[in-house]
Amino acid sequence: MSTRVIIDAEAELAQLERLTDALRAAGWAVEVAAPAGRRPSALVADPHMRRINESVIAAPDGPGGSWAFFYGWGERIAPCTDPSGAAALLGRVLTARRDN
Repeated sequence: MSTRVIIDAEAELAQLERLTDALRAAGWAVEVAAPAGRRPSALVADPHMRRINESVIAAPDGPGGSWAFFYGWGERIAPCTDPSGAAALLGRVLTARRDN
């Protein structure tokens, strides 16, 4: 494994940790996984209905060196500079799924 991959994974985990703190504070269940050869991701779930969940990654967002949170399928959620905003948006999405 190259040094760049390790550094990228560490940076991604650091960004996800900020998001997981905000999500857990809001009452969501979060599991972070960093499998070899894949991007680290956070699985965010309703603690009472675990089947209602979303996968989230942190990745560079454009050439300026900024980072953003993305759903597992690639849709942008929010910049990594706003983990509380990302957590609130994820919460709204998960709540809407639960209520439907």
